[in-house]
Amino acid sequence: MQILKKQLLTLGAESAIYIVEYWGMTLALKWRPRKPYIHNEIDKLLRTSRTSRECKMLTFVRTLGVPTPAVHSVDIRNHLILMDFIEGQQFKQLVNTSSKKRITTLCHEFGKLLGIMHMSDIVHGDPTTSNAVVDMQSKMWLVDFGLAEKNATIEMKGVDMHLLRRAYETTHWALQETMLESTMEGYVEISGDDAEAVLSRADEIRERGRYH
Repeated sequence: MQILKKQLLTLGAESAIYIVEYWGMTLALKWRPRKPYIHNEIDKLLRTSRTSRECKMLTFVRTLGVPTPAVHSVDIRNHLILMDFIEGQQFKQLVNTSSKKRITTLCHEFGKLLGIMHMSDIVHGDPTTSNAVVDMQSKMWLVDFGLAEKNATIEMKGVDMHLLRRAYETTHWALQETMLESTMEGYVEISGDDAEAVLSRADEIRERGRYH
């Protein structure tokens, strides 16, 4: 890929995301660099599989009605994904500057998006407020699908919801109850009766963690 301009947007534990100028557009370039502390072959396998999986899941989940960045190009060998740049803020950042009303509205939408995925037997794998972006029109987009999976079981969906709850507890502890309640309301709105089994399993998973 011949990038005309490149500016680092975020640097995480697994990847770096850049804002780039390409094809006359402002896009996002995600790169999974090598981790020197992991055996080279294992590291390469992980980066390749997660890059491939993310491309497929970003595209598939969009067909369900869940807003995700469109993928424009992928370079599996170099672990690069070129996708839409969503101009906005991480939901995580907005929580610290938004009114309680806005937070509950966004959490409700977050729950609905997870519900849509779960009803199609898809799990995100890392459903945290860091992986939701709110654009300038207050529309929520889900990102980072490197751990997403199809054909999800009740256990896998329960893990998704458990991870979400843990994210609220550790990152937004002062608002965790309000955020969790609104998220669950959105989730149940979409999932209906199917939500009971998933949320019960999430509670079981939480209890397991307390005794291990």
